[in-house]
Amino acid sequence: MEQAFEQSRLRRISLFIACALVMASYAWFAIRVYRAQQLADHLDQPSIEKAIALAPQNATYHEQLCRSMLFVSQQTERAVGECQKASELNPYSSAIWLDLAQAYYFAGNIPLNQAAAYKALTVDPTTPDTAWSAANFFLVQGDTDEALHQFAIVLREEPSLAPSVLNSCWQSLHDIQRMQSILPPNPEVYLAFIKLLLSTDDSSSAHQIWLALMQTKVPFDYHHGLFYIDSLIQAHAVDQASEAWKQLSSMSAALQAYGQPDNLVMDSSFTREILNSGFDWRYSPAPQIALTLDDTAFHNAAPSLKLVYGLNGGDAGIFQYIAVHPDSRYRLSAWVKSEDIKTANGPALTLLDGYSKTVLGSTEETIGTTPWHRLDTELTTGPETKLLMLAIQRHPGETQIQGKFWVDDIQLEPMQPSGGS
Repeated sequence: MEQAFEQSRLRRISLFIACALVMASYAWFAIRVYRAQQLADHLDQPSIEKAIALAPQNATYHEQLCRSMLFVSQQTERAVGECQKASELNPYSSAIWLDLAQAYYFAGNIPLNQAAAYKALTVDPTTPDTAWSAANFFLVQGDTDEALHQFAIVLREEPSLAPSVLNSCWQSLHDIQRMQSILPPNPEVYLAFIKLLLSTDDSSSAHQIWLALMQTKVPFDYHHGLFYIDSLIQAHAVDQASEAWKQLSSMSAALQAYGQPDNLVMDSSFTREILNSGFDWRYSPAPQIALTLDDTAFHNAAPSLKLVYGLNGGDAGIFQYIAVHPDSRYRLSAWVKSEDIKTANGPALTLLDGYSKTVLGSTEETIGTTPWHRLDTELTTGPETKLLMLAIQRHPGETQIQGKFWVDDIQLEPMQPSGGS
């Protein structure tokens, strides 16, 4: 019995020693791993080398050392070796293969550079970051077809990167046809490209991409396309701006509702959001003139536009651009009312040349207190006039004014020439 007891005691001691050895080994390993991570976090080359000495099978540390040798100490050949070691330890990391491709490139080994880049794409064929890095490798090497293929993946998978991707491609290629071929059917990407082209003053290419966007028939928030119409108006390309507005309206029932048949004024009764863009109303607050929409006083249906004048104020700060034809007659009409307007020069609806700001026509002024009544005027555009500016102004605007003015149901329509059908 004593012998059995002794054997049991020895087994317990052996088990304890074995457990202690295992725990000691684990603790030793954990300490080495922790210490290696601390060293690697310092990011300097000596610390990373010490980390590798403690954890030689860690692919990340070899990759870190490769980068340090490439960009800090510029030890290209050693960097290649470290990246090769990292790729052997972890062949499933696209980032490591891309670093190896970069190391080969700096070493002047283009064939292996390309092979490593393709290996990264094999490991990770659809991730935007991988495609982006590989595309830049191919672009630098002059392999524009493969670069464009990879950039197309980035644009498809991560449209938010479109500005950077398109800028890189455009600076390198400057080929509108090839660039257009990689655009996915995503309005965000098309619009980013149009903005880039406008920033380089390439309005012709921007127009081409706009037309291509319209042909995709993919719906998008019309607000995001208004910048293009504004750019055309600013460039005096009124015909193109008008056509772009119609195209954008055809893709959006909400924008289409701003217009009415036989009326060139958009949102003529102030029932919709003021867009401050395109051919809708634009508003910039004017000193001593309070402008609001009034649901309690209107001509046909709420609301109307209400102006409250303080002591001074010429231009009410609200206007609308309207595309017209040169040498053509138009009739402007509106319904207005007033309350206690005291001034020598009351407000009137005025039509000006959109660029020269020459006054082409104006309704009668409104003074005192008046019920709803219709005002109208006729005008003839000049031989160069393609854009009108409809505004509420006083002429002259320097005189003092107080009171309230309402306007509603504004209409501008072309008039038939004398004897016309």
